[in-house]
Amino acid sequence: MQVKVFEAEDMASGLRQVRRELGPDALILSTRTIKNGRMGRLGKQHLEITAAIDSKWPEEKTTRPDAARSRASRVYQQNHTDTSPPLPQPSSPVPADPPANAESPQPPAGSSMDSSSRRELDELKDMVKTLAGEISRIGSQPQVRQAEAPPRAHSLEKKLRANRPSTPIEDILLSKDIDNNTVKILANFAGEKLEEADLLDDRKIYSFLHDTLEDILTVNTPDFRSISTQKRMALIGPTGVGKTTTLAKIAAKYLAEKSNSIAFITVDTYRIAAVEQLKVYGEIMHLPVEVVITPQQLIEALDKHRDKELILIDTAGRSPQDSLGIEEIQSYFTPELDIENYLVLSATTRDNELIKIFAQFEQVPVHGTIFTKIDECTTLGVLLNMQVHAGKPLSYLTNGQRVPEDILEADKKQVAHLILPYAGGIVHE
Repeated sequence: MQVKVFEAEDMASGLRQVRRELGPDALILSTRTIKNGRMGRLGKQHLEITAAIDSKWPEEKTTRPDAARSRASRVYQQNHTDTSPPLPQPSSPVPADPPANAESPQPPAGSSMDSSSRRELDELKDMVKTLAGEISRIGSQPQVRQAEAPPRAHSLEKKLRANRPSTPIEDILLSKDIDNNTVKILANFAGEKLEEADLLDDRKIYSFLHDTLEDILTVNTPDFRSISTQKRMALIGPTGVGKTTTLAKIAAKYLAEKSNSIAFITVDTYRIAAVEQLKVYGEIMHLPVEVVITPQQLIEALDKHRDKELILIDTAGRSPQDSLGIEEIQSYFTPELDIENYLVLSATTRDNELIKIFAQFEQVPVHGTIFTKIDECTTLGVLLNMQVHAGKPLSYLTNGQRVPEDILEADKKQVAHLILPYAGGIVHE
């Protein structure tokens, strides 16, 4: 056996050297990338190839050259890494594989192709055989499935149960930016409850989905009609969602429908002109405004206005990453104060961000949600997505900047139609 080490800039030129000096039947034992020269690790990379040619089996060269090249390719693929084992020394020759029709001889003493290496090669061969069998089996599956295809009458139901995409109901729900998992659940439910003819009628599909959404949604609008004790509401949430404007809308609505027994309290002393903005609303509606900067001052302000029917509390906007700021808000609203906290969210915010916001503010805790800026959205699937994720009732929706006009009390039927508007008009008789 001849064992020789070659250096080349790439594999192609290295294989040409091996073929030129050792012939086409040479066996590649190992390859590795090395760096040499004065630059050390920063020097130019070279490929080191260790190859061998065995002259003990002349019949292999004349009758099975393709098999030798195949073995060389397999060994190259197994060893072509930068961390290949140390090169075999010329004093430790490596025997080539015997011919396929001959019994495998025992490797000579001192051979680097020990029993462990040969066992690894055998395992690799078995893996290739198994993979080939899998490919053959997979390739034959479409014909089997086609022969066992269900009758046409049940094909749509089977697709729905298998959660396959592109069904009419899934297309409708996905177009409204409803979460994928919720879409699959609703589509499966519709496939079970509706006849196949109904699944081709848009009016019946929308009517069914609206009824289903009404069952899923939960709403909880504060009831101001019969207040026996003082009601205290605080609006919390991230910056820029419109908490102060929404607070003014609630106050104006109560003022128009109930009475002027209202007081504003703000703990938002961080934002520029935040206090002034609330004071302007207070002056317009002739309502008192209290500014507090500590939890104790909040208790004193509540006691000062204990004769009021409704206390509306504004808070500073906090980023969901500002854990200390959210803990500060939590320190104001202790359970004994009996304050209802409503998380104000913008409908224009992405779902994954809303989930993070809710996870942070939930510790305050949250009694209900208010979605603002619904007039700025082309789809409102977010209303359903947050209901499914958070499980908190929806209390108000705001659809503009006007005070007090642009605020809606959450109503299940109305919210369902906002999430799934039907272009064909009314779907219920």
